[in-house]
Amino acid sequence: MSLTDEVKRRATELGFCSVGVTGAERFSLAEAAAVNRTQEGLMDGLSWWSEARAHASADPRRATPDARSVIALAFPHAIFPSPSDEPQFPFPARGGGPGPPAHASRASVRSERLRRSGGGPQGRIAAYALGRDYHEVLLERMQPLVAMLRERGHVAKTYVDHGWMLDRAAAARAGLGWLGKNTNLLIPGVGSYVLLAEIVTSAELEPDQPLKKTCGSCDACMRVCPTGALVEPGVLDNRRCISFWTIEHRGVIPLDIRPLIGDWIFGCDLCQEICPVNAKPASPDTPALEAFGPMIEARPRLEQLLALDDDAFRARFRNSAVWRTRRSGLLRNVCIALGNIADRDSVAALSIALNDGEPLVRGHAAWALGRLGGTAARAHLEEAIRRETDAWVRDECAQALQACGPLVVPSVV
Repeated sequence: MSLTDEVKRRATELGFCSVGVTGAERFSLAEAAAVNRTQEGLMDGLSWWSEARAHASADPRRATPDARSVIALAFPHAIFPSPSDEPQFPFPARGGGPGPPAHASRASVRSERLRRSGGGPQGRIAAYALGRDYHEVLLERMQPLVAMLRERGHVAKTYVDHGWMLDRAAAARAGLGWLGKNTNLLIPGVGSYVLLAEIVTSAELEPDQPLKKTCGSCDACMRVCPTGALVEPGVLDNRRCISFWTIEHRGVIPLDIRPLIGDWIFGCDLCQEICPVNAKPASPDTPALEAFGPMIEARPRLEQLLALDDDAFRARFRNSAVWRTRRSGLLRNVCIALGNIADRDSVAALSIALNDGEPLVRGHAAWALGRLGGTAARAHLEEAIRRETDAWVRDECAQALQACGPLVVPSVV
């Protein structure tokens, strides 16, 4: 058995659902595209990304000068979304708009929502984040492969997505799948619910050929995106992406973006859920379940999340990707989701959030109360604006009061 075949067999044994090999030559086409999109501002807001990183990440030999091959690996998510994981309110049309009226058709929507969820509004978390931090999982799973290569006298260096490697370019050139119009790697028979990793090695392995598949005329992902983030086939404007705003962005979420976020509180899977390559129902993957460990809830109760203090947030999310948002970021997202779901039974929980120690949480709680409307929401906002010392939060309270009805008390200067 050749070393290439040994590597692929061992990778499969370790739970990787797809493995391929490509040479260590520069990813020139992907490099040019990444640089161009960076210059156009499509990557704005990502503090860890730069044009220099795009250039460096395109060269597998940058950190391993004697590299000969790149082993591209895909590991499945432990849990896949099911058709029942539908949003709790209708999304606005693609590309924006103010979203559903704050108080429209609440009774019928709420009764159906409570029937499905068993009581209480729920948020949505992207599938990749439901288990243990995937960076740790992938690095652990690659170690036996690295050990095998090093025992044969070869250099081997691992990469996951926080390393400097154009991972989708590597996977596509290694023949794992093709890059879809939603920018995700689409693997035949598997789909896009995968996590990518690479091993750059000095071993001379037999390369695979890229697939000659495309999405054809299908543009379902582009049509389903509520923010219009997929500006062209295969081109994502980071500044419009729900995943960016709910994960990467640390501050205030713009008013025009908030209604479009829906009930997502960490990430977004809409452009994957609609993809026909993912249409085949998938059962939980046993090796992945073992690797990712205890799962967090895919549809957590939003009002329970609002009650988390720092210690409770740490205990619940410290081993998952959700930890990245920090408590203030997650509760900000929870407030937005509650404002979009617009269930007036959430007024009490949001009124407590108006007293949170973080201005970021208080301001978005005010916006949500304005979306819910009603006399109770108005009363809490009036009380909050009297005592609030943060200028931005006061402004959010004032705007929320206008959304509720006539402004009863003036904003504190």
